[in-house]
Amino acid sequence: MEHLKIGELVEFSLEKRIRKKLRSSEKMVAELVCYEPGQSTPVHHHPKQDEIFYVIEGSGQMIVGSEEVFLQPKSLIFVPAQTSHGITAARDSRLVILFIKAPNSTATV
Repeated sequence: MEHLKIGELVEFSLEKRIRKKLRSSEKMVAELVCYEPGQSTPVHHHPKQDEIFYVIEGSGQMIVGSEEVFLQPKSLIFVPAQTSHGITAARDSRLVILFIKAPNSTATV
């Protein structure tokens, strides 16, 4: 068993989003992504992987396929494999997201 204190791992940079691998195994990868206001992850997809995103703090928007989702704390978004998705932090809010997926992803931008 391992216990992580997510609040102690949150870190921001004005230059780019901070992405931290929390843990990985043969079957899953857990990462933390921290965005300054306006920072984003470009729209992309994973051919073979489902992903789960959990918003820890902040707000923003996520494009999932042809839908736009408003992100707020405690939002949970499931993105099936082969579905385009991208994230943008709101212009007035930092954004912290935990995501979990299978390892060895191949992203297509």
